[in-house]
Order: sequence, then structure tokens, then C-alpha cells
Amino acid sequence: MSKLYAFNGIEYLRYDTKRDTTDPGYPLDISTQWPGLPASGIDAAINTADGFAYFFVGANYYRFNLATDAIDVGPIPITTRFPGLTLDRVDACFISFEKKKAYFFRQDKYWRFDLNANALEAGFPKVYASLWPGLFGTDLDGAINYGNGIAYFFKGSRYTRYDLVADKAETGYPLPISGNWPGMFATGVKAPVLLGYAGFDRLTYPGDATMNALITTTNLKWCGFYLAPAPSQGYTGWMATRATLAGQGWGFAPIYVGEQQPEATPTPGSHNPSAAKGTVDGASAAALATTAGFPLGSVIYLDIETGGPLQPAMIDYYNTWVAAVIAAGFTAGVYCSYLLADQLKTINQTPVFWVFRLRYPTGSTANYSAPFPTREPSVSSIAFASAWQLAQGVNVTLPSGTVLNNYDLDSASLPDPSSVAIN
Repeated sequence: MSKLYAFNGIEYLRYDTKRDTTDPGYPLDISTQWPGLPASGIDAAINTADGFAYFFVGANYYRFNLATDAIDVGPIPITTRFPGLTLDRVDACFISFEKKKAYFFRQDKYWRFDLNANALEAGFPKVYASLWPGLFGTDLDGAINYGNGIAYFFKGSRYTRYDLVADKAETGYPLPISGNWPGMFATGVKAPVLLGYAGFDRLTYPGDATMNALITTTNLKWCGFYLAPAPSQGYTGWMATRATLAGQGWGFAPIYVGEQQPEATPTPGSHNPSAAKGTVDGASAAALATTAGFPLGSVIYLDIETGGPLQPAMIDYYNTWVAAVIAAGFTAGVYCSYLLADQLKTINQTPVFWVFRLRYPTGSTANYSAPFPTREPSVSSIAFASAWQLAQGVNVTLPSGTVLNNYDLDSASLPDPSSVAIN
């Protein structure tokens, strides 16, 4: 599930966008949880999906490194990272990833920054009142793009829901924050930001030394972890590695490749789903997770490879697998195509979702080096996704120059997708 962070004065809170409520225990003091940030007065924030988020305070910014979970730069002038953006303060900002643009608001004007060109676009600033129909006319408190075509703008005690596709505020807004955002600051919502954490998955275990190089020299924070033997996957190379990897600092996404749906052109593996088999396999997945060293409550992701509508037998298998995993004391998750996510969500609301949607260059000719993509999973077009596979079968180059082949790149809303809790 996606976690939205918001700031107000000396406090911040974490808002769960799936459950649509503030997480228990919040707000907390900024000074106790965000070392390196000022203890109060955060104006705005933006996640540029390159391994960093930026927090704006007056005419300066602080850079948050998602690999180290720490501020590593700042305070330095805004123009150092965003050339041409000479502002005394940022009231609000957000990113449109589809357009590769960042939008900055101050008083009654806005600026549009081209992330690809790393330059402020010509013709800006512009007065936004007539160009953003229905938006508050001046002095915004905060803004956030949810990644599903909708952005939210906050001012004082009210907020507006803005349709970025239709380019206008939705009918019936603004509305009070109180009562519509449970637990959110009732007024003055500052610097709302969604953070994404880079990860990878790969069937063959890369080896302890390579895993250590990846975690210490790149912004990768988590890895897929194959539980095996499973019906459609027999490789057990990951099973004895959890303690070593946890010691290196890795988060995990445990994967169980169960029965697959029989189709005219079937995916590899076993194709015998049924309600009875789902119960057996769910218990097996939980037992394997325990053997591998995952604590109770951890998320186990059922790998469903089909992209088409589910057949009745596969629906039965999915439901009983989820029930068996939960009965064993673990949390059910599912890895699936974005084309299948809504159907699975309708069938069973319980699992945590890791979706497959390729939005980055993919295949054996695609080459990546750190920082790897950290786009928040809701930007995948599945707003309830907690993790997102966004590139597949690519080459990864370490800072040492070593090239690693056949890696799938992912992002997640938390640095350890196995620890995502659902209520």
C-alpha cells in the first residue's frame, strides 16, 4: 500500500492511501524521525524517482537519499538542482511522470520544469488561476499527484481533487480536510510526498558478494526472494540466504510460484489449479517462508503469470491459497499483471498487490546503472499497488563497472515489501 507523508509545523504523519486513514501512532515530531531536516518549517517536497526526494525550506532544499533513508545534501539553493527556479519559497509542487515535468507553485504563479532537459521551460512563470480551472487561486499549502490521473491540492482547512486528464477540478470541491482524510492535519497540510524504494527480482541467486555490492553501492533496497520448491518453480537457491541478506541490510518480497492457469498458450510451470490445491499450496508457502526465516506476519506474494481473465478454477485456487496463508499467520500478497489486478482485487480484497507493468526500457539491450527507478507504485496505474515491476530482463552496471545480466527492476512503497501490514 502506498504511504503518503505530510508535514505541519514540527510534526509529520504517514497516511495509508489504501486504507484511506493515517497510520496509528502519528503524528510524530520531525526532529525524532528525520535527522538532517529542520525540526519545523518544511514548505514542500517532491520525489523525482531517481533515488532521491527533495524537501524545500525557504530558498533551499534538502536531498533525501532513498537508498540510505537519510538526508545526504543540504541546505543548498534550489537552483543547484533546479536551474532557473529562483524562488524565495516553494508553496507546493508535484511531478507528472508521464510528461516528465515538475510543477512548482508560489503565491499566484506556477513554474514548469522539464526533468529530461533539466531546465525551466520558457514562458514561465504563469498566473495559474485561469489555467487550472477550479483550483485555489493563490497561496497553496501542498500538492500531490496520486499517479492515477488525480492530484490533490491543499489550502488552509480545505482540499481540491483535480483531474489531470480533464485538466479541471472535479465537481463538488473544495471540501474540508477534516472528515475526508482521517487523521490528517485539519489545516496546513505541507509537503505531501510519496516515496518509492528501488528493488529487483531474479530467479537465480546472484551470490553473496554480488548482493553485498548491490546493497552497498546502489540505491537498491529490496529483492525478490523465491520460496521453493513450488509447483511452478523448483529452484531453491534463495532459501538459505535470508540471514545473510538481512545482515547486509536487504528488504524482501517472498515469491511463491504456484499453480498457473491452463491456456491455449500456457505459461511455464504446473497448470492444475483448484480449491483443494490452493489450500495445500498456501500452507506450503507458509511453511517455506518459516523455513527460510521469515517471521509471522510477513507478506508472501503468490505469482500469477497470466494476463487474461481468471478461469473459475484459478479463482478458487487464489481464494483458498490466500485463506491458507492467512490461517498460517502470514499476510497474503499477489504478484500479477496490471491487467489482472482489478479482477483479483474484486475477487478478494485481502492481498497486498505487486503489479507487473513495463514502463521503462526492457529486455537484454536495456542497460541501467544506479540510481535505479524509484517511482512510487501507485504511478503504475494501479493505485492500490504496494510494489511494481517496471522493467524486465535488463542489464545492470555496478559502479565498479561490473555488468550483471537478466535483472527485473521494481519499486515499492516501503523498503521491505515483506513487512507491509494490512488492516
